[in-house]
Amino acid sequence: MLTRSRGGPARTLIVVVAGCGLTYWTWTLVGPIGLELGNRHGLDPGTWALIGVVPILVGVLFRTPAGMLADRFGARVVLPAVSLASAVAVLALAMAGSVAALVVVACAAGLAAGAVPAGAGAIVRAFPPGRRGSALSVLAAGLCLAAAAGIASRVLPDVDRRHGLFVLAGVELGYALLAAVLLHDRPDPAVRSTDGHPTAPTLFRIPATRHLAVWYGVSCGGIVVFDLVLPSYLIRTYAVPEVRAEIGTAAAVGLAAAACLLGGWLCRRRSPTAVLRTCYAVVAVMLLLLAFQPPLAWAAAPALAGAAIGVGTAFGTVLALIGRTAPPAHAGAVAGVISAAGSAVTILPALLVTAVHGIEGSYTIAVMLLAGGAVASAGNLHARRTWLSAAVAFPAPAAGASEAATTVVSLSAREVRAHLGDVTVALAALATRHELVIVYAGRDPAPGTCHGYSLVAGLRRHLPAHTVLAITAGTPPHPHETAAVADLLETGAVPVVLVTGGDPAPTARLLADGVHADQVVHLAPDRVEGLIPHARRPAGPAPSRPLLR
Repeated sequence: MLTRSRGGPARTLIVVVAGCGLTYWTWTLVGPIGLELGNRHGLDPGTWALIGVVPILVGVLFRTPAGMLADRFGARVVLPAVSLASAVAVLALAMAGSVAALVVVACAAGLAAGAVPAGAGAIVRAFPPGRRGSALSVLAAGLCLAAAAGIASRVLPDVDRRHGLFVLAGVELGYALLAAVLLHDRPDPAVRSTDGHPTAPTLFRIPATRHLAVWYGVSCGGIVVFDLVLPSYLIRTYAVPEVRAEIGTAAAVGLAAAACLLGGWLCRRRSPTAVLRTCYAVVAVMLLLLAFQPPLAWAAAPALAGAAIGVGTAFGTVLALIGRTAPPAHAGAVAGVISAAGSAVTILPALLVTAVHGIEGSYTIAVMLLAGGAVASAGNLHARRTWLSAAVAFPAPAAGASEAATTVVSLSAREVRAHLGDVTVALAALATRHELVIVYAGRDPAPGTCHGYSLVAGLRRHLPAHTVLAITAGTPPHPHETAAVADLLETGAVPVVLVTGGDPAPTARLLADGVHADQVVHLAPDRVEGLIPHARRPAGPAPSRPLLR
């Protein structure tokens, strides 16, 4: 088990983002300089493409072990080790003299992908709960900036690539030493782990992992399409000179980097699933416009900018969701499994565009297929909106039974809707050790849905061994409604009392008095990510039994 990093959160964030950016360059080196090396060794495009896939596959396989190693030994050990391996791969790439050597170097370069889950775990442990999501959105922006810099470096004039590789290797060696000194994310020998280290199959069986992996792949896949396809699209469709096409692509990916920060900001103020749904819908509209090859200056360029903002915002939102919901002790493993599964999806859109263009000789059908994928993603999020935001969160650890009590929790849909996943996890953890009554005020945003269905459905997914039932009550509750709540508690159920209006506190206080509760708490929007330990007591008369502090 890892304690929070003893170094400053800002220092940890800067060191991790810088390291992930450097290692990202190493991971993608085969692509940017692929044609030069392929010509040097007399490789046909198909063979060189296969070699270029090797670091991607190795990176997918190594992400999860790297995250787990960071959880067990600390990012202070794993990040310098990954950076050192990356430096060796870069040096070998500069001196590779045969196809076999290139394959070995490609495998070594794939290890650089392990920096992302290791760094994500360090960031989660360094920041307090309310800031973890925003911090990981900064990591997403850093990765996009590294991609933009790599694209721009392809057209730098009079650059000796061999000397450039030596410089990059030297920078990575220096970073390995710097990270070992500045990072303090490491195991605390005084704290013994009580819940062990989860395996990849265990993590992947959690619904949140699967959903986040798909969203990660779709969002990051859009950025990869910009990187790999946009230069060729601009050159062949609009006869843009190669240098301008590469610079325009770098600008678009840089715009996506800025949008990642917007995604982290929106994730704290709006329902994350609603943000993702909007992003995918915007991307679909922009792609449909691009499919008809409109004039570049006044239509295609704004559409490309809109699509870049959409995929960047979505990518930042997904990283922010991982930061908000991943348990700190296993954040590296969670990020590793999600990014590994997501990376396997990431390359598919670019392959689709390339294959369809090769058959049709035009980008129209390929871009329309991408738009269809974005529409399908937005439609899937819309269809599951009534429960998805409450269910996409990782289970919180349960406390010992010695803390048992009867607790009444009040919350307003208007206040906690943007944090419904965090709230559901907290309530589920509380239900494992307390007799719990939940008073929920307000209607779900989707018309025609059952009042409070999102919360009830999310609790049922997190509490499969519990009976979670929704009942309605007035303000004040009728005696038979109070008696029904007490009967449900006697049977071990978790009653969710649905009330109208914006303030559930009066009903919560009266129910607490009627069922002889030990404590009544109210979840406020500024304390949601601090969760139950930081909940505040509502104003008004106390229940008949003392409140537990």
